[in-house]
Amino acid sequence: MDFDFILNRAKQKRRRRLVISGQNDSDAIGAVIKARDLGWLEPIAVGLSFADLSGDMEVLFKDEDVRTARMKSLDMAKKGDAELYMDTGPVDTGLFSLLQDKSDGGVRGEIMSYVTILSIPKEDKLTMLTDTLINANPDLPKKIHILENVIHVAELLGIHEPRIAALAPLELVNPNISSTVDAAVLSKMSERGQLHNALVEGPLGLDNSESGLAAKHKGIDSPVPGNVDVYLFPDLESAQHTVQFLVWLGKCRAGGILAGTTFPIIIRSPLEPVESWMINLSLGLIL
Repeated sequence: MDFDFILNRAKQKRRRRLVISGQNDSDAIGAVIKARDLGWLEPIAVGLSFADLSGDMEVLFKDEDVRTARMKSLDMAKKGDAELYMDTGPVDTGLFSLLQDKSDGGVRGEIMSYVTILSIPKEDKLTMLTDTLINANPDLPKKIHILENVIHVAELLGIHEPRIAALAPLELVNPNISSTVDAAVLSKMSERGQLHNALVEGPLGLDNSESGLAAKHKGIDSPVPGNVDVYLFPDLESAQHTVQFLVWLGKCRAGGILAGTTFPIIIRSPLEPVESWMINLSLGLIL
């Protein structure tokens, strides 16, 4: 499975109503118009930012600022007047505070998290990394919810038994390093069937996640090393550094999707290139 597979899956879906708020980002709007012309979307823009787009699509509430436009757009999605919500930025705490208002019905589970999806040149499959945008230092309960979110995304992409590497600075459990303890607990929970059909192994370093031989050299006997579908990071800092390295130096194609929401929410992480808008729209249509 690669991004061409994702784009082809999106083509097979029926036309969906998309509501847009945020800034008038030319790359984002270009992707929306392309998707509309392909028959994927019926776009509706909301707010003052999009007032000059009336010739390209329907624009509502043309006098409203970004915050008010976001509130009205989210309300449309929550009420079912639109099937997808897209925010063209900026990705900021104001946006997330609106999305995380649990009394308003936007969050499906306990928390939202972001799943970055990479196409790595040396592999013929997509790899997921999480959480790469929202939860800075998740504790064990939050990591469980982050796992539940990414397992849900994997299931919708056709990966029914995702192999997940719970990353830490070293592969041995050290009571003084909480990420190793958390990873070990998650691994045991997986072993006992508490994390759906996912197979979680940890703690693992990046080296013995990627190489089965390196894992065996460290005494790790597991089907996950060398066959990872999802990397669960211990914190946001390590996740973002890794994504930046892979995208900008490794030249990996990237996209992503917010997970843990009641309807598809399409954004572009600052870690992703502008070309990711089309991928992210496709992911929203599929999920």
